[in-house]
Amino acid sequence: MKKGCLIVLVALVVLLCAAAISGLVAYRIANQRFGLSLAPEISHDEYATSETRIRLIIKPELLAPYLIDYIPDDVDLPTGGFEVQEVLHHILPREVALLGRADVVGRRMRLTLFINEKRGGPLIEQIVSDANPFEKIKQISWTSDRLELRGRGALVAEGYLPIPGEVEAELFEIWPTRSQQAPAAVQGNNQAELVVDNSNGDILALAAAVAVAAGESWDSVRKEQMADMAVSIIESIHVARLAANMTDKNTVDFDLKITADPKSGPGLQFLLAGLAMPWLTDKLRDDYDLTLKGDVKWDEAQSAVVGRYTLSGLEPLIRSIAASASASLNLRSAQAMSYQEL
Repeated sequence: MKKGCLIVLVALVVLLCAAAISGLVAYRIANQRFGLSLAPEISHDEYATSETRIRLIIKPELLAPYLIDYIPDDVDLPTGGFEVQEVLHHILPREVALLGRADVVGRRMRLTLFINEKRGGPLIEQIVSDANPFEKIKQISWTSDRLELRGRGALVAEGYLPIPGEVEAELFEIWPTRSQQAPAAVQGNNQAELVVDNSNGDILALAAAVAVAAGESWDSVRKEQMADMAVSIIESIHVARLAANMTDKNTVDFDLKITADPKSGPGLQFLLAGLAMPWLTDKLRDDYDLTLKGDVKWDEAQSAVVGRYTLSGLEPLIRSIAASASASLNLRSAQAMSYQEL
């Protein structure tokens, strides 16, 4: 080989190596900033304890086919020529979880928001921090003022709802010994699922915390006509489960199952079918123009109240929320560009 050819060949190799190194460095910088690589699969169990007996789990990937229909027309997604469905498959989080742990002594219902991001973790962290949604949820005292990326695959925020001191004695009286059994787990095959293990009275603790968050006095709630019966029935509940799955862009099916002591079965059915669900049906119709239909019954074989409900009329409400969110994001983007120009 001639010397000139050898020099050209060496130069070409050097250039290729330099290009490869530059590309690798550029990718690593972009990956650190935007989270381009696939993040590890992490379960919400990693952020739960033996006392975490309230779990609300959402699977965005399973919702993807319905989410596409709600993307506002004025949102121009940079799909790079790929189908939107395929892009969503690559960027939607695997799991979004809200975990609750009743700290009765500390008088707090401790909450953990966990997101197992698939890609874009650093970018999601920045977008959520800029939007600052936690500031709008005044009822929750956030111990972290932003959504934190605690390593790829784990976006976390923590806070708590105050538990009124008036319910503390009642909780310890009804549940004097804390259960050491593992909390009930989610089934994992639903678009959204709520499970509450009531072994330590978490339903009563949550009810008291929510009442206070809504501006109610727990003492006044306990003085209401049906309060004693409701607390007695709550005492008999073992595990409450609610699974939600969209069947089309306008409809969600809910499957309810509450296992309880057999002696309280009829009372639990009456509390739900005769009081709670009629009130909720009217509330959804009057305030949100939604239609809720279904029924519950006591199943002796399962020692549980079971029911199936269908909620319809969702499309106008979701489109309104999506349009509002899109307008908010566009406004923030415009403000950010103005600041940069200044």
